[in-house]
Amino acid sequence: MSNEPNGLTGLSPDEVSIVRRVEGYLNDLKSVSARFIQISSNGSLSEGKVSIQRPGQMRFEYDPPVPIIMIANGATLLYFDKKLKQSTYLPLWKTPLWFLIREKVELHKDIQILSAQESDSTIQLELKAEGESDGTQMTLLFSDNPISLRKWEVVDAQGITTQVSLINPVYDTTIDEDIFKTDDLDLKRQNPEK
Repeated sequence: MSNEPNGLTGLSPDEVSIVRRVEGYLNDLKSVSARFIQISSNGSLSEGKVSIQRPGQMRFEYDPPVPIIMIANGATLLYFDKKLKQSTYLPLWKTPLWFLIREKVELHKDIQILSAQESDSTIQLELKAEGESDGTQMTLLFSDNPISLRKWEVVDAQGITTQVSLINPVYDTTIDEDIFKTDDLDLKRQNPEK
């Protein structure tokens, strides 16, 4: 019987070592800013800018014509549609990347790790959400030497695959805190009667 936590059950010692390296990298990571390209298996392609500041903060802003801004700042994710002028809140743990912005990243406790692979220049983790989630599967891709997050792929409960690639990422720099503020986008707070 394995002494590893549930999320590591069934992995080889080499795979466990890879997971531990990735956890160490993510816990040391302070921030990421990048352009991104998002491609979905339903044929949609979009681009934008992503900013992640650990712990707890993340912002995705899509380029026109996609009118979406998503901001995580604490325990919730604000999804704002600029065209409809509509804001929606989701619990952060229901979003695919919630574990990346936790104070302490413990992949082996938060999700089921299906596999961990390492080549000369890349590391790939295949993950599956557990618990009350919808069974979302995700693949994280890192470049190696030095290790750095480059891409992720999510397969949702409907079987739609979405790939997000980071373009020219910049790591561990100061990000303006104002980009994580939601006051201007929080229509429910601005108009409490509605």
